[in-house]
Amino acid sequence: MANEALVNLVAWCKREREYLQMQREMLRSGTFHIFRQEGPNQIDESAQNIERIDQNISELDLIMADYAKKAD
Repeated sequence: MANEALVNLVAWCKREREYLQMQREMLRSGTFHIFRQEGPNQIDESAQNIERIDQNISELDLIMADYAKKAD
C-alpha cells in the first residue's frame, strides 16, 4: 500500500512538473502575462511568477530524486 502511494505521488509530481513547465514557457514567451492591480495601474508580475515556478519545479525534482534513490 505504501509503495502504491509513493508511485501515485511520483506520477502526480511528473504531471505537475509538466504543467508548470508549460506555464513557465508561456510566461517567458509572452503568450500570457500575470498582472497585479495597484490603484489605477497594472503591474506585470510575470517575472516573479517565473521565479516561483522555477522554485516549485526544483522542489518536485527533489521529491522525484528522493524516490529514485529509494527505488534503487
